[in-house]
Amino acid sequence: MAKSSKTATKKVVKKAPAKKVKIVIKKPNFSKIKDLNLKPVGKVIGLILIIVSAFALIDLAVQYLNNDYSVAVVDGSRISKSKWHKTLESAYGSSVAQQLIDEQIIKAEAKKAKITVSKEEIDQQITDIETSLGGKEALDTALVANNITLEQLKEQVELDLLSTKILTPQIEYTEDDVKSFFNQYSDVIFPDETAALEKGAKLDFDQYKAETEEVYIQQQVQSKQSSWLTEVEANYRIQDNSVSRPRYGFLTTTVNIINNLLESTKKAE
Repeated sequence: MAKSSKTATKKVVKKAPAKKVKIVIKKPNFSKIKDLNLKPVGKVIGLILIIVSAFALIDLAVQYLNNDYSVAVVDGSRISKSKWHKTLESAYGSSVAQQLIDEQIIKAEAKKAKITVSKEEIDQQITDIETSLGGKEALDTALVANNITLEQLKEQVELDLLSTKILTPQIEYTEDDVKSFFNQYSDVIFPDETAALEKGAKLDFDQYKAETEEVYIQQQVQSKQSSWLTEVEANYRIQDNSVSRPRYGFLTTTVNIINNLLESTKKAE
């Protein structure tokens, strides 16, 4: 019997190839956005910015007024500079006015005598002050402590030098006066040199005579200056508005100008 043979067939299952996925990026549709009316929103935002800016400027202006026209602000309440000035004026006004009058007289008297002070002389005095205090930093500290600027100090030095030059020829003294002054104040005038001496030793007057004489003259000038100012003040027409009400007259300014011109002409002759 013929053996029947079955042909075994194997099914070959082929995998289908993977499908390529195509990614499509859609462009945003701006047409709808264009259709929106954003103008009212922009106007509102712009109006808000304008209002906020206006309030900020007004606030800064108020702060400026409070700070610039006030000497102090206490819990929002300002103390005006005008009130401060009135208080200072009532307390120190007359003395400060007199000081300014004296300074003007010194300048006028120096001009009459053709006396001047050079920049080099002023700078040298500032250097001497700086050295005596212990350096620039110490000078700056002293200026802050006395509430003055370097320029104000220079102005004061110039006035002191003018006074010294004006009054020195009027001071009469002898060498014995200077020596007596040295014996009494040598430790104050020359503190470092005195401290370096051995116990019981004294500075030699002849060695420090020139410097002592300079200090002596300065001391005499300061002593004489007040009486001298009172004396020469009588030669000036002074209107002190700090102690009396201002005076007004017919063509007063014009008359003063003419008088000054006539006086200048006489002096020139």
